[in-house]
Amino acid sequence: MNKWLKRSGLALVILLLVAVVGGAIFVLNFDPKVYQDRLVKEIKLRYERDLKINGDLDLSLFPRIGLRVTDVTLSNKNSEEEFSSMKEIRFAVALWPLLFDRFLVDHVNVKGFKTHVVRYPDGSLNIDDFYALPLDFDAEHIAHRRQQAEVEAGQEAENRLAANEFKIDIAGLVLEEGTVLIEDLDSKRQLGLESMSLRTGRITFGEPFSLVLNANVDTRYPDDNAALNVRGMIRLDPDASIYQAERLEAVLQGQVQGYKVDQGRLSGNFSLDNFASHVRSTSVQFLLGLTALSQDTRLAKINYQMQAGEIGLNRVDTQLLAQNLELKGEIADLEKRSVAWQLNSPNLNLSGFEAAGDPLTGTVQFRGEESMDLNVSLDGFSGVASNLKVRENKISGQYLTVANRTVDVDFSSPLVVNLLNGEFSYTALSGRVRLSDGDMVQEAPVIASINGDLKNALIDFNADAVMDSERMSLSGTLEGLSKPQINFDLQAESLALDQILGVDTSLPLTSLMLDGESDVVGVQAEQAARDEDDGALAEEVLLTDNADEASVEVETKTDEVKATEKSQVKSRDLSLKQELLSRLSGVGTFNIGSMSYRGVEFKDLGTTLIFNSSSDIKIQSLRAELFGGQIYANSNMSLDSGAVNLELKLSDVDMQALMEALKARVLLSGRADIDLNLVSQGLSERELLQNLNGQVSFNAVDGRLQGFAVDRVLGDIDYLLDTGGQQVEFNEQEYSPFKRFDFAAEIDEGMIYFNSLSLEGEDFSFVNKEPKSRYNTLNGDFDFNLQLSLRRPIDVLRRGVRVVVNGFSLPLQIWNENGSIQIKTEIQSMN
Repeated sequence: MNKWLKRSGLALVILLLVAVVGGAIFVLNFDPKVYQDRLVKEIKLRYERDLKINGDLDLSLFPRIGLRVTDVTLSNKNSEEEFSSMKEIRFAVALWPLLFDRFLVDHVNVKGFKTHVVRYPDGSLNIDDFYALPLDFDAEHIAHRRQQAEVEAGQEAENRLAANEFKIDIAGLVLEEGTVLIEDLDSKRQLGLESMSLRTGRITFGEPFSLVLNANVDTRYPDDNAALNVRGMIRLDPDASIYQAERLEAVLQGQVQGYKVDQGRLSGNFSLDNFASHVRSTSVQFLLGLTALSQDTRLAKINYQMQAGEIGLNRVDTQLLAQNLELKGEIADLEKRSVAWQLNSPNLNLSGFEAAGDPLTGTVQFRGEESMDLNVSLDGFSGVASNLKVRENKISGQYLTVANRTVDVDFSSPLVVNLLNGEFSYTALSGRVRLSDGDMVQEAPVIASINGDLKNALIDFNADAVMDSERMSLSGTLEGLSKPQINFDLQAESLALDQILGVDTSLPLTSLMLDGESDVVGVQAEQAARDEDDGALAEEVLLTDNADEASVEVETKTDEVKATEKSQVKSRDLSLKQELLSRLSGVGTFNIGSMSYRGVEFKDLGTTLIFNSSSDIKIQSLRAELFGGQIYANSNMSLDSGAVNLELKLSDVDMQALMEALKARVLLSGRADIDLNLVSQGLSERELLQNLNGQVSFNAVDGRLQGFAVDRVLGDIDYLLDTGGQQVEFNEQEYSPFKRFDFAAEIDEGMIYFNSLSLEGEDFSFVNKEPKSRYNTLNGDFDFNLQLSLRRPIDVLRRGVRVVVNGFSLPLQIWNENGSIQIKTEIQSMN
């Protein structure tokens, strides 16, 4: 017995000696270059990326065997661009597995970690090769992967793991001073995680481990100050392509992009099986609530909420699964206008083998000075994912304008969707649009077809509608989803524009087409009230001891008030349809046989409408028959600021028809050419008139000037000669015919100043004289200073003798006083 004990002890000592000597020999002959080269080759083989260790690779023996690596970089796939870098990595390595060419790491500490994730314009990421399927994953790839999955399904997990001996077992990972930058090259946006720290429990591939991550969030906004905290249990199995997170909870707090984060939370269980291309999550909840910190922000509040019992997506089997899915959201601006939406899916299962599910329903609501309620439902799922059929997709709702004008829509259509490539088609969309405005009710049946390609963000549409027995046809395309651009063509036999759109008096220039009497009274009332306030202020100041200084103070205050009013240019509170229009860019063409608006009829109208997401609208090359003549126009308009630039030419128009259409007093008749070049800015008719500037020229032939008869003035010539002047009553029943009437004028802040004015009759003429004639567009006041010249002989009685005067001229003043027109003449010279 003792003999065997001695032999066993001797053998154990020899083995220990061999181990110590072998370990010493290994340490003394350790060549880091061997393991470095192997690691570089392994990374290149697996991911087609270049790993570079630019610093030292050191071995330490105390207090345990470890490796220290500095200045490590990893490139993007098949590129020299840097994807990630680390200042320093420390490994605590188990010695025994190294003898068998395997790494078992007890501890990893990383400092100065940086990585740059990029999303390219085509939607791909520079990390897709780590986990994602290729973007061109088609049916052939799917069939191949499904066949491969079936073959591998019968094998044990150990068989797949045994294919590669490069295993890592980490007792714990500590990451400090980390930075992750996520950049979207298409939207030009960046998101960064700064000062990131990460700690894990023991990491063993295939087994769950704890993870705690803390980081500061930086969106490259000046005042960002937000923190992200993540906790959960993680399971990584790279060889089996399985990545899981259980009881994950991510919380965002602080301030991001000018918003205070009221709530920001994501929780649930998540699983990605990349080998089977299956993503699954359970007990998911996402909450996000933001409140704007600045009055300059367009949106004041943003709220999102998503929860689901289960959500699944399988690209190989083309399966989409949703159980008890509920999506909610609401955004509101500073004017308390809000848009809210909700989507509910109790049970939905769409796959490459079958499609089934309960009806999917949703709502959209808008609240503000206008309101909208829209209901959407999808019912009757059948087919497969590559040819999903929805028996009925219904869309119904109502839009209510500020003038209590309602637009009701009710549409339904079968829907065909290809989930593999994102295509959908409404082949037989039909329904009605109903317009209600008081007692006026119009209903238009609509038939349309819509085809979409979400992968390429392209939608084309074609719709036909009938209103008042007149047919309209609309066709076009919509490109892009985040920044939509629309191109369309509208053709109609006849179109009553005000019945379709209503009269939106908040739009620049449209209110100028309304009856002006009530508006003028309102303007005059505002002016009188302002004059009364100024007078009261002046009276109060004159009661002070120093009247002169006080008067200067009054004038200064009044000027300051006027300057303030003029300088205040606020942003437009857009209506819902204006908000939608301001989000679009595009070009539209119109060809309409007859279009009416506010009683004005445009015949053979054609124009091009150009608009962009900055809310600017351009009307180019508008042409039409109008008032018996032709109209040509170009215009630029901003929905936000109310800025307007208008170039308009009326050729050979009937002045009487023009003035009747404008609800103005018909004081002029004849055929005329009118050129207007106007600029203005304002959010109301008054502001537009106050800021109106430009030039106008007028040329008319063979017409009549109503309210004034030259023969009546000359009929009482004896009284005029005796008194030196006379008051002439303005009478719209009287008139003076003319052969030609021309004038050119400048418009300055709503005041029209006539640079030249000439009216030629058969035997008389009018010309402009100093001071210049003027017209106030704000209140309708005017003062015309003219020179009347007579070119035919006239009999006058002088000192009892009647003589013949061959010609004479006299000044003529026409002005508006207390709402009535006054005319005065005075003798100037006689030959």
